[in-house]
Amino acid sequence: MDASHDPLAALRMEHEEIRNVLNKFEGYLKKTASAEKGEDRNNLINQLSEITAFMDKDLEIHFKREEEALFPVLGNYIGIETGPINVMIIEHNHCRDLSAAFKVKINNYLSDKDYKPLIGAGNSLSQLLSEHEDKEDNILFNMAEMHLTQDEKRNIMEKILTIK
Repeated sequence: MDASHDPLAALRMEHEEIRNVLNKFEGYLKKTASAEKGEDRNNLINQLSEITAFMDKDLEIHFKREEEALFPVLGNYIGIETGPINVMIIEHNHCRDLSAAFKVKINNYLSDKDYKPLIGAGNSLSQLLSEHEDKEDNILFNMAEMHLTQDEKRNIMEKILTIK
């Protein structure tokens, strides 16, 4: 199965896109501390706001694809209420919370120019999301490879394609 038919390959490809965005995000966060001019700060805020827009839209779609398509089927084998899937759902929700908190820090930064809370919130979000992606790629998706049948993968992929 190629990525256009294999849900795990498709989700891994989305993880690569998320990692690329995280790399940019981390770079912008580092520049925030040294942005002295108002114009530089405004440019960084615009770039960080673009990242949060990605998280609100694309990352949320990715989470929903996992939560609504992959997790219920894989949960038939490894359970959902406890274990790896439960941890992933908790982390998805924590990422959502951290993203919302980061947006508040952007607004605060615009008014008070204190970049430290902004950087702290951004680093927390970036670290959690990075570690989360690694767990899915190296643990959860490997479990899925072991358990899911080709028919289940096909059904999961069909469901993934409906979540936009």
